[in-house]
Amino acid sequence: MLKRPFVPIASAFAAGIFLAAVVGLSVWIILAVLALGFFAAIFWRAQVLAILIAAAFIGALRYQSYSMLPADDVSRFIPMRPAAVIGRVANDAEIRSGRASVVLEVKALRIYGQVKPAGGLILISCEMPEDDPNWCPPDYGSIIELRARVREPSEGANPGTFSYRDYLARQRIYATARVYNPARQIAVLPGRKANPIVELAIATRHLLEKSIASRMPSDEAAVVTSMVLGSYVKLPDRLMVNFQRTGTLHLLAASGFNCAVLIAVFGFILMKIFKVPRKFAAIALAVLVVFYMLIVGAKPSIVRAAVMAGLVLLAWVLERPADPLNLLFAAAIAILLFKPTDLFDVGFQLSFSAALALIVILPLIVGFAARLRNKSASAGSFMERAAGKIVLGVCDAAAVTTAAALATVPISAQYFNYVSLVSIPANAVVAAAVLPIFCAGLFMPLLSYIPIVGDAAVFIGVVSTKAAVGAINWFGGLRFSSVNVPSPGALILIGYYVLLAVLVKYGYERLSQKQ
Repeated sequence: MLKRPFVPIASAFAAGIFLAAVVGLSVWIILAVLALGFFAAIFWRAQVLAILIAAAFIGALRYQSYSMLPADDVSRFIPMRPAAVIGRVANDAEIRSGRASVVLEVKALRIYGQVKPAGGLILISCEMPEDDPNWCPPDYGSIIELRARVREPSEGANPGTFSYRDYLARQRIYATARVYNPARQIAVLPGRKANPIVELAIATRHLLEKSIASRMPSDEAAVVTSMVLGSYVKLPDRLMVNFQRTGTLHLLAASGFNCAVLIAVFGFILMKIFKVPRKFAAIALAVLVVFYMLIVGAKPSIVRAAVMAGLVLLAWVLERPADPLNLLFAAAIAILLFKPTDLFDVGFQLSFSAALALIVILPLIVGFAARLRNKSASAGSFMERAAGKIVLGVCDAAAVTTAAALATVPISAQYFNYVSLVSIPANAVVAAAVLPIFCAGLFMPLLSYIPIVGDAAVFIGVVSTKAAVGAINWFGGLRFSSVNVPSPGALILIGYYVLLAVLVKYGYERLSQKQ
């Protein structure tokens, strides 16, 4: 435990959250049992066990406090049918398929002719008016009065299937509203209440979107925007389907790769060009990563990556070695402390399992493939060496995809009921285009004003994106590129991951014997 203390502590913390959320007992009974276990461990001088039980206790307590419905939450007033809701727009509206989604932070309600203070969040689904193409949803920070019926979120159609109500509850949203005539149902009131840093991040996001859209064809612009900003809302449905069928949708999720590119590029600029001292550069890079997270939005994959990047930079400043596995579990603790319901979010599960696989399984695959790497590297002629490097690049991409797939395919099958049969070759082919696509999109606002350089960046971005989209459409168009499967269920998932852990342990033992 001393070598990687965050691994068992994070596991115990997550176990406490799971017990509080899933087990049918009252959370107070669970807390009482954990408290008794803690004191028993102290009595028996089992310090490690006491720490783990304390972590589970804190996890259960945090979930209980987070999931409690406040007394003034707007959902408690739904039976009274409020005539209007007054609140602050809490996000940048997402527009897709002629509909805008806005989260409203409630301040007051009009009920029976009186204004009553209230709190909580409402997800507003707003139909974009066809007769007024210039209408835009209220922007972040606006104070509005909404005249629409407030309802509870709809439940899943069948037991065990996706529950929209549970999905929103994990974001502490317990009420929804539908707007069909925004010009009459939404009134923007005087005043504004916005965080200036968040406003700057949203303005930067819009600048990136406009810059990419103005310099690239529509399909390529949609892919580049999705990859840079980690959002699928601008992706055409036909492309979205092929990304899903090929198992390459994760490439559009802002994650550790994005943070690594930011740190590498701006770290080089700060320390090599401007000669900024290492410690000050690390602080500036940490601020940049957090700002990028605000631009993208606090999705589980980018939050996990930002926390890990921050911890790596902290270790860099303190001149301490950074253990990736320990940092991953430390990031999990930070995320779950802030939002314990993320434990049940498919984005968190996929992001965490993929990162864990890259840390634990990927070195094992690379170790067994070392003979092939050595053979390719020791080729004689120039052509043989060039071919060897291409083979190594493809093999490395395939190894990364294989490692991630081993950890994430069961989760995808559980939630989405499909498995991609072309995921490994599709990812291996497309991987080479990811870096130029991301860099071209990220630096487009700056490079577009530099003659020749800006045109070259656009050309590289368009060609790379066309090649990636072409490969994805080809693989996705194959008849058996993916198959539909039933959800495996909890017992099969547990059995699979136990077997995978045993095989990984056995693989490392065999690898150590060879060495």
